[in-house]
Amino acid sequence: MRILTILAVLLVAGLANLAVWWLPNRPVPLEAPPGGKLTSVSFAPFRDGQSPLTKSFPTPAQIDEDLAAIAPQVAGVRTYTSGEGLEVVPELARKHGLKVTMGAWLSSELDRNELEVTALIDLANRYPDVITRVIVGNEVLLRRELTADQVAGYIDRVKAAVKQPVSYADVWEWWLKYPQIADHVDYLTIHLLPYWEDVPASVAGAQERIRTSYRIIAQRFPGKPILVGETGWPTAGRSRGAAVTGLVEKATFVNGFVRLAQQEGFDYNVIEAFDQNWKQKLEGTVGGHWGLYSVDRQAKFSLAGPVVENPQWPTLFAAATGLGLALFAVVGRAAAGLSTGGTALLAALGLGLGSAFVRALDRALHWNYYWQDVTLGYAMLAAEAVLAVALTAAVHRTLAARGPERGPLLPVGAFAGAGGLERAGAVAALALAGLAAVWSILIIVDGRYRDFPNPDMVIPAVGLLVLGAARAVRRPDGTAPVAAFAAGSLFTAAVPAGTPSGRLRVEAVLAALLLAGAAGTVIAEGFVPLESLIYGQLPFMEALHEVDWSQPNLEALSWAALQLLLALPFAAALATARGRVPAASGKPVHAVGK
Repeated sequence: MRILTILAVLLVAGLANLAVWWLPNRPVPLEAPPGGKLTSVSFAPFRDGQSPLTKSFPTPAQIDEDLAAIAPQVAGVRTYTSGEGLEVVPELARKHGLKVTMGAWLSSELDRNELEVTALIDLANRYPDVITRVIVGNEVLLRRELTADQVAGYIDRVKAAVKQPVSYADVWEWWLKYPQIADHVDYLTIHLLPYWEDVPASVAGAQERIRTSYRIIAQRFPGKPILVGETGWPTAGRSRGAAVTGLVEKATFVNGFVRLAQQEGFDYNVIEAFDQNWKQKLEGTVGGHWGLYSVDRQAKFSLAGPVVENPQWPTLFAAATGLGLALFAVVGRAAAGLSTGGTALLAALGLGLGSAFVRALDRALHWNYYWQDVTLGYAMLAAEAVLAVALTAAVHRTLAARGPERGPLLPVGAFAGAGGLERAGAVAALALAGLAAVWSILIIVDGRYRDFPNPDMVIPAVGLLVLGAARAVRRPDGTAPVAAFAAGSLFTAAVPAGTPSGRLRVEAVLAALLLAGAAGTVIAEGFVPLESLIYGQLPFMEALHEVDWSQPNLEALSWAALQLLLALPFAAALATARGRVPAASGKPVHAVGK
């Protein structure tokens, strides 16, 4: 009978865990967009280990392979340079029936600018049947690397030397800031990226945002042809306001934009063909995940759908379930000595911790690229693994025993516990909480390209809460519920009800930082990135008026909630040290240190 009870509990917990993985990964249908092919996509065929930063460039064979891969889906490509190995693109594009919008990269390096402009002129004149238009410079005014007069000079030189239409490319607001550039170009190339707007738009609102921005430029420069030179959506990285990254979001955005382009008669180029991991050095995780294809040249989705957010979810669910069952069976010794309720709690905890760990692992494997990010990611995973095992063992011990005893309040720095596992769990919890406090500060003061660490903080935030709640239910007479959550004693067999054995400096610092970080996160990121409003193109009050307060940044608010939960054990220790608790007889007794 005991075995049947455990199996029933595991079945219910397993179905709940299945729902956690299945619900966000249900197929999303998309109607096939008109036209069959995308008009053009940005083409930067760098592979892992290659980048303009390291001066390691793709070979002609690799470029040929990449053009062959995308040719069935696109009619043309846009390059950002006429060097770096891409001088072979026109000839190979002709082979695959593709048209080319050739670009010259401009920067503050004047010598390199000369090489780029010379190469662009040469290629445009050699391949007039393939290169249908050229672009001189990309967002160089936005980066403030050249003046408007310098950019105009380069444009004029190219216009005098080629027969194709000539343009310059920048975000759409910069054409309003430097309207004189329009007098030098044959057509305007504007970038419309709702994700990066000062007040970011959701996928649902992106099409209207694009339509409005396009019409502003068209009205400001009547009669001037317009190319939407960049539009797209990232599949990974942090949320910005209402703009949430993801595979379904990108597929929905591109599908909707193609329909909008047909309705409005837009000429356009989608960013971009392939993911570019090297861009994470410049723009964080999100910078490396704008591709229609992954870095290993696999199509991410079909524009005709259906689209699944994470196609690997069954494998991840199986791994999460295996880990959860291992925690339950090995660490919890198959719920030995537990009631039915205790068995259910331990099973749910094991499967929940398994899912949280696999989610964090999946993100570390697919989001991190540079060695420092990879190292930090695996260090956090190691701490999470240790903490998950220690939490499961501590909850099992709490539920299986007659109940915790009374004892002194231990400072978290003492790393005390019944044994090595408990001590390791305390160290892991402290390390992750300290990292969360530092991470919170970094996001508040410099969060534009910094990911929210939500997946890595679920185990410490929620796991410690569950452990504290179990200890509070089983606490001995004469102790307060809040004392059961105190950080330094969480992994011991005693609930604090005596004099603290040391000063609680670490608890005070972490509680203050995490609570302040939660409040700061809501202010700086809860609805819109505050730095965008302060440093963006619109006056602050006008930008504030544009914010849709009904669409908060749920990722940021979740991060704030996780910080509050992480602060609980440290705040509980401080409250226990300063408060009084009722004894079983109803007479007040000193909790600790009073």
